[in-house]
Amino acid sequence: MKRTLTFTLFALLFLAKMGLVNAQAQKPAEKPKMTFMGAYDGGQPGVSIYKLFDPTDDVVCYVLTPDIAGRKQDTAGTWIYEGNSAGSISCLKVKVLVVPVGNPTPGPAQAAPTTGSKSPKAKINKDGTVQ
Repeated sequence: MKRTLTFTLFALLFLAKMGLVNAQAQKPAEKPKMTFMGAYDGGQPGVSIYKLFDPTDDVVCYVLTPDIAGRKQDTAGTWIYEGNSAGSISCLKVKVLVVPVGNPTPGPAQAAPTTGSKSPKAKINKDGTVQ
């Protein structure tokens, strides 16, 4: 038992020296925040569906949750949330469409359509106007 404890302490000190384990207490990292996109009726009284967007991973989540969460504080000051029958989450990866801003110079595909089947083809000038 003493030999195992000595080996464990030696291993922790070695790993701390190598920088693989931080022996000092670390502050918790700032958690990224999801963007609220909307709330919808959950189909039951006092229950809603919340739509949230995670921009770091391009994920949309739908959260079914009660409108009010019951909770109480224990003697240590920690909040304890009461259980309920409503609660679930569904997430899916979405494609974020990039919409160009501004008015690009029109090319052949953006030329004004000609009317009639036997009309002459339109010619596009370098400045984007149609002849």
